[in-house]
Formats: sequence, C-alpha cells, structure tokens
Amino acid sequence: MNRTLLTARLAAIIFAAVLAVGCTTDTTTTGQSSPAPTATTVPHPTSTTTSTSTTTATSTTTAASTTTVTPTTGALTDDRVQGLLDRWASEGRGGVAVALAGHDANLTVASAGSAGPDGGTVEPDSQFRVGSLTKTFVSVMMLQLVDDGTIGLDDFVVEHAPDLTIADGVTIRQLLAHRSGLPDYTDGELAPAVLADPARTWTPADVLALVADQPRDFPPGTTFAYSNTNYVIAGLLLERITGMTLAENLRSRIVEPLGLSQTYFAPDDARSPIGGFSDSLPGGDTRGASYRALETASGAAGSLVSTAADLATFIRALAHGQLLHKATYAEMTKGLPDNGQTLGLFAADPPTATGISNSGNIPGFTAYMQYDPVTEDLFVLLLNDDTRSPEQLGTDLSAIIRNL
Repeated sequence: MNRTLLTARLAAIIFAAVLAVGCTTDTTTTGQSSPAPTATTVPHPTSTTTSTSTTTATSTTTAASTTTVTPTTGALTDDRVQGLLDRWASEGRGGVAVALAGHDANLTVASAGSAGPDGGTVEPDSQFRVGSLTKTFVSVMMLQLVDDGTIGLDDFVVEHAPDLTIADGVTIRQLLAHRSGLPDYTDGELAPAVLADPARTWTPADVLALVADQPRDFPPGTTFAYSNTNYVIAGLLLERITGMTLAENLRSRIVEPLGLSQTYFAPDDARSPIGGFSDSLPGGDTRGASYRALETASGAAGSLVSTAADLATFIRALAHGQLLHKATYAEMTKGLPDNGQTLGLFAADPPTATGISNSGNIPGFTAYMQYDPVTEDLFVLLLNDDTRSPEQLGTDLSAIIRNL
C-alpha cells in the first residue's frame, strides 16, 4: 500500500499560518554549517511503564554524538534516516527532530541541525514549540471529563461556565470540532498588537476581547471553520470545571500517567524550548525580541512545548486506549476519515479508517504527528525554521517506513 505520511496539506497549513502573522514565504538559506547529528533507536513501548523508560532512553544523548539503544530486529535503519536529516539541515538555518516507526513498531528518534540562533545542536530530546498540536492535548483533557461523567459533549459551554457568554449557544462538541461559528482571534488585531509589544503577557480574557463584539461566522453546528478561539475557550472551561490550571491538568492527566518528561505549556519558569527561525519574527529569529506575547496569546490553542519522543508516546497512548475510554475515543474520531477532521484530530494523510494526525505552526516552528494503530505507522516531525516546506523531507522519510 502506498503510504505517504506528509503531503502538501501540511505545507499549505504552515504557510497560511505564517502569512497570517504578516511574514513572507521566501526560503532563507545561510552558509552556516549544521551541527553534528544524533540518533536513537528504542523498542516499541508496550505499556505506560515502558513508555516512560523509552522517553528516558531518548533523553540521554549528548551534544554532537550518536547514542544507540540496542535496537530490536527490524528497527528502522538509523543511517538512512540520519542521512536525510543531515542533508535537509545542511541546506538551511534550522534543525529537525523526528520519531518514526513502521509495521514492526520499533521507534527511531533522530535529529540534525541547529538548535536556533543561539547555537547548539538539535538533539533527539530537544524541546520544540508545537503550535496547534496543543489542541489535541486539550481535547483529550476535555474528553477525560466526559469519561468521568463531569460533562457531556452536547452540554452547552455556559452550563459549566456561565461567565463564558462569548460561547452562548455553543456545545462542547461544537467547540472542540471547530463548528462553533466563533471568529478566530488570530485574524485582524492580534498580529500588530504582538509586534508592537512582544514582551506583553496576554491572558485568555485579553485574546477573547479581540472578538467579543464580532458577529458569529455562522450558526453553531452548521459547518466547519478552524478557529483558535474555540480552544482558548476550551482551556478556560477546563480550568473552571476542574479548579486547576491548564498546566496542572496537563501534568496530572497526561504528562505523569505517560511519563512525558519534557511536555509542558510555555512559558515555564523552569525550562524553555530551543530557538527558531522565522521571517515573521523581529530580526528573523527568536533572539530578535521576546516571545512572551506570542506564547501567552496562544495559550490553550498553541503554546505547548514537547519532543519527538514524547509526542510519539502520546499519540500511541491515545490510539491504544491509555488516555480515553473506548467509547469516548470513538466520539473523538467519529467521522474520520470522511469528514477530514473531528475533535482535536484530523484524518491521516492519505486517509485510512484508523489513522489520526494533527499539524501545528507557531512563528519559528512547525510540527506534525500521525499514527495508525493498525499498521503501526508513526510519524512525528519537528522543525525550528518555518520558512522551509517540510513536504519533500516528509515524503522521503515516509518512503523509508513504507519500504520496511
């Protein structure tokens, strides 16, 4: 079967998002040489405990080195993956980290290139901003409230948070499925405000105020239109219902149960992601100005930081019933692949009956994750230069998986 795990859909999403914040789409190439690559191969996790050790194993690689955890038979060939990453990184400013698996289910995590304008090497456990992959995590946490009977998907948002009048008449299902009709706060006033004061700390109330007086794009439930506003509201709703912050919910509901050592919401006083390159940023990279306004304005819609290995563990766990009850996961994926998207997830590319995916972009960073629990095909791609299309790299990497 011809299984292409990354196509023009992701490239189109990436550049549409970058253009939305006012940058150009020209590819910028420098003469800077790429730092030495790294690669790690680990067995497929068979339980939550094993997933924890897998994540730990991929975190032991030191700079400019190659560490190989003894692979099992049939693991992806490290040099084939590494060669592609090395060539890709040598042609641009930034770096790349991937997590890959084929039908044998063994996970290969590899990396190459620059960790940003401050230098350093992208390692297999480097922390990237992952943009809208955040939404899948937030959707899962909301659906866990369905599992425990706290909410119903067809409850109205205001039943559980009366102060969120901006979502009056919108159900939780419509919110998570981008069928609310709420306008996207990232369209219009946000970009100039962020550029004018990049060090500002935005609150969810601040970003919702940008669209509070705008009319609905359509009546709730009548059609699909992607809107980051939905997930800012979902994050607030999660906090209202649980009495815990977004970060506390993430830690207790996903990070600790799965042993994800390097997944968190930015900003985090104790750690920070690698740097990135983008024409939409002052000076062309994350060193040019504070990232505070961007990350705080993104919030539950896009401020997550993670690693290739952590994302691989997460998406596998989600598809194999470690995070949601079977019936709730069925609700999350209902309509795939025919409808193309559902509650925080998109259809695999190309579509399969059981494949799930999501992609994300935030200035300086591009992220993609895809998994099919039947074929065990897994693909996570993280970049820290959003001026380059990952389409060809993704196609080449998927060919390795396809030919296992």
